[in-house]
Amino acid sequence: MENKNKRFYLTIRGQEVEVSEEVYRAYIQPVRAERRRKQRAFRCKIKGKKGNLVRCQKDCRECPYALSGHNALGNSLSLDRMKDEGVDIEDRRLDVEQNYIDEEEKRELYAAIAKLTPRQKELVEMIYFDGMTQEEASEHLGITKSAISHAMERIYGALRKFLEKN
Repeated sequence: MENKNKRFYLTIRGQEVEVSEEVYRAYIQPVRAERRRKQRAFRCKIKGKKGNLVRCQKDCRECPYALSGHNALGNSLSLDRMKDEGVDIEDRRLDVEQNYIDEEEKRELYAAIAKLTPRQKELVEMIYFDGMTQEEASEHLGITKSAISHAMERIYGALRKFLEKN
């Protein structure tokens, strides 16, 4: 049989590796299936001979419906389709990495705040979460503004120490 002498290769980490036909077919089958699924997804649905909807088999570059700016779902072109066609639009509002870093920093800060004494937590909550000024907090707690300032300095030191440790 002709396939016995045929060699099969897969590219792994930039290097071609010879594999058996079984391994090659097992690897390539889902890759090809996904490629076909993506190609079908962009095909327009038209009425077939029996009146049911079927995928159009004509070239989309010549189809008046597709050329009018619609995709297979009947909507205007999506960003995904534009990207597939080579148009790259960068969304600068969404920075996933920075959002992740911000969330991690928040988690660390909340963990550090949880380590404070109940009185210190109350003071942090009043000033940073309730939006009180140090003067308003001093009136609410019945202590001097300088006592609030000194307490906040101790809180900052405790938070800094905890965050540096972690």
